Amino acid sequence: MMSLRRPTLSLFLFMASLAPAMPASFDEIKFNALVTKLKADAFEFASEVERLYVDRCSDETINTCSGSNFGECLEDGYPNEECLGGPNYVIEDCASEQVSSCAAKWDQSVSTVRIPEESAIGLDGNPTDPKLIESICFTRNLDDWFVQKREADKAFWNDLGVEPRSMYFGSHNGAFRIFPARQSEQCGQYDPRLRPWYVSGSSGPKNVVLILDTSGSMAEGNRIDLLKQAAKRVVSTLTVSDRILIVPFSDTAYPITDDGVIFRATASHKARLMDMIDGLSAVGGTNFYEAFRVAFDNLDKSIVQESTTSCNTAVLFLTDGENSVGPGVDQVTELVDRRISEVSSKLGKEVILFTYSVSQQNNVHQYPSQLACSIDLGVWSKIEESDEIVDALSSYYRLFALGLGSDANADFASWVEPYEFRTGNVLGTTVSVPVYDRSKIPHLFLGVVGVDVSLDALDAALLITDDLDGTSSSARAKELRDESIDRVVKQADAACPAVLDLTPCEMEAYRALSAPNGEGLCNVNCTSAQVSQVQEESCPTVSDYPQRVFVSGSQTYGGEFTSGSMRYRERVCCVGDESLQLSAEVCWAGKDDDKRSSLPGGAIVGIVLGGVFFLLIIGCVVMAKVCKDKDSPGRPNNHASGNINSPNYPPENPGFAPIPPGALVTEASAPGSDGTNNSPESQ
Repeated sequence: MMSLRRPTLSLFLFMASLAPAMPASFDEIKFNALVTKLKADAFEFASEVERLYVDRCSDETINTCSGSNFGECLEDGYPNEECLGGPNYVIEDCASEQVSSCAAKWDQSVSTVRIPEESAIGLDGNPTDPKLIESICFTRNLDDWFVQKREADKAFWNDLGVEPRSMYFGSHNGAFRIFPARQSEQCGQYDPRLRPWYVSGSSGPKNVVLILDTSGSMAEGNRIDLLKQAAKRVVSTLTVSDRILIVPFSDTAYPITDDGVIFRATASHKARLMDMIDGLSAVGGTNFYEAFRVAFDNLDKSIVQESTTSCNTAVLFLTDGENSVGPGVDQVTELVDRRISEVSSKLGKEVILFTYSVSQQNNVHQYPSQLACSIDLGVWSKIEESDEIVDALSSYYRLFALGLGSDANADFASWVEPYEFRTGNVLGTTVSVPVYDRSKIPHLFLGVVGVDVSLDALDAALLITDDLDGTSSSARAKELRDESIDRVVKQADAACPAVLDLTPCEMEAYRALSAPNGEGLCNVNCTSAQVSQVQEESCPTVSDYPQRVFVSGSQTYGGEFTSGSMRYRERVCCVGDESLQLSAEVCWAGKDDDKRSSLPGGAIVGIVLGGVFFLLIIGCVVMAKVCKDKDSPGRPNNHASGNINSPNYPPENPGFAPIPPGALVTEASAPGSDGTNNSPESQ
């Protein structure tokens, strides 16, 4: 689902084009200093994670981890929660009838850990996977670094007149740690690996070409629906620096393009692509040759018109059948080899081919496997069960992540398209840097760190205050915002990693992960010593992992966010916000009854009405003459009276509209979302 709150980049650029030209006068030194600092913070953060990883298997790391990590859904809250107040800490869910939003509670002394619900299969929502437990345990010591970092940077952010935003680490196995701590709407609905900031930080700008089989056989079971879900997940993880071309095929093939060229993955373009993907249907035969011809013809056209990025290119080909229409597979192989070589030459970067075959019949897998092995950078994935389609197709970026670990990419950092933060209702962006175990060759990909920054900070850095006066401040503010957005996009486009430099044996090691029992190998002549480790392994010296890594009462899964009897807003919202001049009568979360001098207004009205109604009934009994024609003495309305025997007592808190089922699942946190709200700030 696409977030309706988030303004799109296309809209900003369109409005900027209509604005009258004004002389630009920006503080380049201050702006460049901010950009440099953000990158330096991200690199420092990544280095700290890498340092802590070295000791992940130590007795101290594992033994002190039990029950010491704060989950995202807490019954009793965090140890040092504060209502910091001010516009940067407001949250839409704390809205009332009187005001649009009130402040949320934060804890600047600890971080929060989130894991996907499918991984929380242990006691009380704890993980059982050893590598996931290790990731949670070794990153626990980040809290000291977070606190010290925020204190050390206080003067810098005060000078800009803005607040620092969130920092977080997403592990390759789905563990996610974010600072400062704040509660989530629902447990288990955030997976960092599906977010643009994560995929961008692990792959960089790229051209992605999806060649999707929509022949009649895809109608079997629910394959076509899973294909659509997988394609939308791939699209959702892209950001403004990426390009995307989709080619559905059956008897023939056709491109889904932006006026004949590859799409730039802006939010508005991704929304259009989602709609087009939903319209795909399964019918006809299977023509491999036409599928690849149309894909490469349109990619070539996009290169000529300079619509592509000059960074990495991935071609993802998925089928569930054998070639049944058009030229034979030998001609298909010749076409693919030749066109990939031509595109690589034009772009100056190697093109990687990922092939996926979906079937329980071995003959279906034979050609996609052979095709992948026909080029140096080809990888085949065997999918025997339809429900594996989504995860398989959307994990292509992991090969790019492996290449990003080279020393040539030591200064790589990515930026994502501006989006609306969950707190503060402001636009911002994320600077991401990949994290590695650098003791291995090639370096093992561990995850991605992210550092959020608001566009207010970029505006403040650009601003020369002498330029503002009473007549031009509004126009100047708009010019600043347009300039900030444009510069974020330029930063994103500029983050092009060095050439993917993997040896044939390193490619073989990666292929071994994509298909079982060595079926995905391409018979490259490698010794066992040359086949490198390309995936993290669990600690060899640890056999007794903690069964509970979360503090008691941390995780609750399923349905509307509840744990015990407390709703999300009752946990997260502040009771009043003095900095916004909002009293407890206006901003009341309903948790601390002793902070209110009286019952909610709705309860008072209900009690009064119930009392009046009760007196009328007594009157009817006493005055039999008046009531003799009545069939029954009537009954008090429990919903209005505040009757303690009513299942609806106490009444809803004043100012809170009823919450419809699922309303607290935001677009950014819902399973299968398009991810356009890409930061954890969106949850």
